[in-house]
Amino acid sequence: MFRVPMLRNVAKTAPYFHDGSVERLDRAVRIMASVQLGRELDGPTVAEIVWFLEALTGAIPSNYAPPGR
Repeated sequence: MFRVPMLRNVAKTAPYFHDGSVERLDRAVRIMASVQLGRELDGPTVAEIVWFLEALTGAIPSNYAPPGR
């Protein structure tokens, strides 16, 4: 079982996924759309989702550690 983190600061906390295998947020959005929704998203849709996720950004907690590091 994997612990799923909240979305706050997701734009500043790369790499993504439990194993840190994806470096860019837009790529993570595309992968999750494909895996969870069975859909391929177009560029403008991905950009809007990334824009929303970037809006959730605040100060990075001092105890943040990227996966696998």
